[in-house]
Amino acid sequence: MFFHLTTLGCPKNQVDSDYISGLLQRVGWKFQEDPRRADLVIVNTCSFIVPAVEESVETVLELAEARREGSRLVVAGCLVARYGEKTLSGLLPEVDIFVTPAQYPELPSILEGGGERGRRGLQEPVPRAYSSTLCRGYVYVKVSEGCHRRCAYCAIPDIRGPLVSRPTEEIVREVSFFLRRGAREIVLVGQDTTSYGKDWGGRSRLPSLLEEITALEGDFRVRVMYMHPEGVDEWLLEAMDRPKVYPYFDLPFQHVDPAVLRAMHRRGDYASYRRIVEIIRRSFPQAALRATFMVGFPGEDAASFRLLCRFVEESRFDWLGLFGYSQEEGTPAFPLGGGSSRRVKQERLRRLSLLQEEIMREKARQTVGMDLWVLVEGESEEAPGHWEARSYREAPEVDGVVFIPHGDDLKAGEWCEVRVTAAEGIDVVAVPRGRLGKNGRKTPGRKRRGN
Repeated sequence: MFFHLTTLGCPKNQVDSDYISGLLQRVGWKFQEDPRRADLVIVNTCSFIVPAVEESVETVLELAEARREGSRLVVAGCLVARYGEKTLSGLLPEVDIFVTPAQYPELPSILEGGGERGRRGLQEPVPRAYSSTLCRGYVYVKVSEGCHRRCAYCAIPDIRGPLVSRPTEEIVREVSFFLRRGAREIVLVGQDTTSYGKDWGGRSRLPSLLEEITALEGDFRVRVMYMHPEGVDEWLLEAMDRPKVYPYFDLPFQHVDPAVLRAMHRRGDYASYRRIVEIIRRSFPQAALRATFMVGFPGEDAASFRLLCRFVEESRFDWLGLFGYSQEEGTPAFPLGGGSSRRVKQERLRRLSLLQEEIMREKARQTVGMDLWVLVEGESEEAPGHWEARSYREAPEVDGVVFIPHGDDLKAGEWCEVRVTAAEGIDVVAVPRGRLGKNGRKTPGRKRRGN
């Protein structure tokens, strides 16, 4: 029997999909890339904001039409957790089975017509044994589920529940499992990784988790994503000051105007966030910083937007994620209205994007001449004749890439020391150090397509 699985949303959903795939493969199912040839079609959905809900529904309808006659259609994930089977079954009669994230462990039994529904938390009777990204050298590892914060705009606590941290020993076993299978980069993810372990009482256990992971043997690196600004403290910075931890900081600031942040149910302001950026760069001079901001939240006026632009210009982030506020039913901010008009949101996103685009281009130019260790991910579809790779500066799927022209027998999932030779927009081109002569210049080689 064959199953097809389409994943929407964030890397945390990808971890869930890998877990589902591992469960099904253990009981005899085989993955099928083409949904038209599968006996079972699964859509792991996202419902964080309205556009994600719309994409999820559209994808379900497309796969319902594309699947072959007699196959079953399963809708899983956040869409089901947010709206419930009763509501969705009326809207999507094409679907045979609805499954929430809490029900994933029982999916094989549910497919056979049995199984209990309604379990919550991170109960995993079968360890995760599959990663769809391992072939590219990296693996996402989820450290927790849910979130204990109640940001006014966010539906995650209602969708995924309160913070539930995974036991440290369970995470370390999973990391060790994938290291033995060739993983070179471990990407830690969660709704808020800096809150890891806070549900057990006391302060974050992320520093001790990093200590445990980096004590494992092997030539690998760890990247931490989704660091809430309030969680960046001296203990975390000390824990990250290890050779196996990338100096990469993913910071969802969301805004810098104190009034807007208060309305978002978040603490902080321009000055405190600038101090965080300065402390990180003082502790890690080569640090790569990624930030996330939201525009158009209720109460954001022209003055607060100008303050946000100034912060971005002064902070010179390596990468930036930008979103327009989406009024989400059931969130604390829903009664506040939709915020700025659609036209204003689009204009503010455009202005910030142009500002950040030039910063990222400048950052790319500054790397020319630098020597970097990169993880080769495979052949590039975007630039034929090149390999795609990433250094500590680039997180998978969301940041830029390092292009390496063909000329060496490289393999996906292996390390390579390169020298950056050119900037191509926000991306860079590099050549392996072995192709540089004694004077540091590129040695002549056979010309190939794309050179």
